[in-house]
Amino acid sequence: MAKLDYLLSILWLLRSHKKMTAQQLAERLELSVRTVYRYIDTLDMSGVPIISESGHGGGFRLPDSFLSVPLFFELTELKAMEHSALLARQADYPFTDALEKALTKIEHRLQESQLEDLRRHVGSIHIPLPSQSALLHPRLRELEQAIARRETLVLQYAKSFSGSVEERHIDPYGLIYRLGKWYLIAYCHQREALRVFRVDRMNSLSVTGRTFEMPEHFSVHDYMSHIHEYQDHNTKSKAKEPTLVTVRLQGRSEVLDTLCNQWFLQPYLVARSNDDEAEFRMHPDWMLQYMPYLLLSFGKGVKVLEPQQLRTVLSETARDLAAYYED
Repeated sequence: MAKLDYLLSILWLLRSHKKMTAQQLAERLELSVRTVYRYIDTLDMSGVPIISESGHGGGFRLPDSFLSVPLFFELTELKAMEHSALLARQADYPFTDALEKALTKIEHRLQESQLEDLRRHVGSIHIPLPSQSALLHPRLRELEQAIARRETLVLQYAKSFSGSVEERHIDPYGLIYRLGKWYLIAYCHQREALRVFRVDRMNSLSVTGRTFEMPEHFSVHDYMSHIHEYQDHNTKSKAKEPTLVTVRLQGRSEVLDTLCNQWFLQPYLVARSNDDEAEFRMHPDWMLQYMPYLLLSFGKGVKVLEPQQLRTVLSETARDLAAYYED
């Protein structure tokens, strides 16, 4: 058995037999008496209140108030949980408070030396907190509850921060966190199709009192991984043979890596050479709608090799932006 199994076995034996000597424990577990003493010391250091009685009729026992076998965590496991809470806070995870409360309960069972060791390691990693003006956890909690209850929602949504607000009736299927942003995958009644909504662009939510049935075996992960197939399917319903264009980009390796890791571009990635090029295949309408603004955010770190149409639109967009600030 592994060490942890022996530790738990000692606790179970003490709970069931009330009191046992080191020799009795050694015989039951087929260990040496010295090893039993070492495991008893480990349990004591972990905060288990084992009572040791010496002399004739003595042995080891647990107090009557000890009702449950505690959980044992290694330092690396405790660090992982503490860092997870920091990451959850940075991501504006809607149940961060509950996670931190659970960690506090665990910390209360640790000895002072363990806490000091844990704090020393946890303090070596610093994760910036989100802007207080952009906290989304109340909205995320509303969405999570609506998803669990299968409730249809009325959503006031801005397609862009400067754009007008539209009302949408949606069936929320699931939330996904990607590159610092939360997204909702939902069935839009107006569009009669699945759509992806950015949570930080939702102005308000309200329930309709109606419920919906989610498609059997639907997976948010699978949908996001194959979103281009859904889009291509919708395109084929309008044009039997949609024409895809090749987009070839050249740039610094780290910039291309960032582009290729964008979830909405991953399905279109065709090739990523070892040098400084990446190739995508996508519908021209989608390319012209999203790619110019995305590529402008990388400045001179990336260059469009083809198609010429994208180069032209990118140039026009840049000139419009320059003229806006010159005015």
